[in-house]
Amino acid sequence: MTKPAFSDYAIGRLRAAKAAMLEDREVSEILEAKDSVLARYSPTFQPNQISHIEEDVLRSFLYFENNRHWTGLNRQVNRICGDMATTRVALTHLVDESRPIADRLQPVTDIRGMGKGIITAILHVAYPDRYGVWNNTSHAGLMELGLMPDIPRGAQFGTRFAAVNEVFVALSQVLDIDLWTLDAAWWFLKDDDNTDDDYDDEPSPVQAHTAKPNVVRAKRFSLERHLHDYMSDNWDTLDLAQDWEIYARDGEPDAGYEFVTPVGRIDLLAKHKRERRWLVIELKREKSSDAVVGQVLRYIGWVQRHLIDSGETVEGLVVATEGDPQLHYALDVVPKVSFKSYEVEFRLKDGPTFEEYQKP
Repeated sequence: MTKPAFSDYAIGRLRAAKAAMLEDREVSEILEAKDSVLARYSPTFQPNQISHIEEDVLRSFLYFENNRHWTGLNRQVNRICGDMATTRVALTHLVDESRPIADRLQPVTDIRGMGKGIITAILHVAYPDRYGVWNNTSHAGLMELGLMPDIPRGAQFGTRFAAVNEVFVALSQVLDIDLWTLDAAWWFLKDDDNTDDDYDDEPSPVQAHTAKPNVVRAKRFSLERHLHDYMSDNWDTLDLAQDWEIYARDGEPDAGYEFVTPVGRIDLLAKHKRERRWLVIELKREKSSDAVVGQVLRYIGWVQRHLIDSGETVEGLVVATEGDPQLHYALDVVPKVSFKSYEVEFRLKDGPTFEEYQKP
């Protein structure tokens, strides 16, 4: 099989990211955690063990405190562990190396909550030299550097991941780093083309590890990011859910959550339940101005050209605490984009148990 060809620009950017990462003394603990994480979880993720994996072991892996590499996986922990018998069977298929990777991912994609970030993280820990991690961060990096392989529209998740993983493996060889380190390197890419996009992503492993505790708490309480999470996790309780559903595709049940495009990251992307309509949702933490209209129109243009089928339409929605006069004047002449305000309710809930964090 012919190896993917990479531009000098893409390799140069990744080498710069690698250098920045390796020169950061505080990130060394993240990289050095590889051996301990693999020693703890890789044996459990092998075919002869994963078929009877304990629920608390799987739960523990989904927390950054234990996997030492990926934040946000625990958002789906209750869904994934809701039917452990089915999950065990699906994971057994996932790590079965006797079958091609493109053919063995379908059962696990049928598990509610199992998106590409979790699926490929498990594969990576099971076989760290064979599979990279495909999540929103690495996907955004591939898009930004023009490294996303040409995948036929409508291809199943297994086929898509096989093509993306070929790129990951080839990049690790060119850059002379392992796939664990390559996954960390994506965080060090600077997205210079989207500085006007006012979104907050999940904190990177580096940020979560190196920031001072009060800074981490402040970042985790970022209203905009938690608005993303709340709307996605509680979509069925929102008025919007009467007509709209978060966009999903094979292997990516949450594909519409922070949907990555070459022109920026769409906060939420939805499809109408009955009509041939798409909805681009842009979330703002506080008051919103007219600049967001151009941002939403840019996303609408991309979706219209690259995602929708003939006869479908796409529109936009801005969600913020309030809009200023500039925003409302702009919306008055842009009927494709509408506005909704939100209110915040603060509640406390029980946190993960000590056993969920600590039990191997």
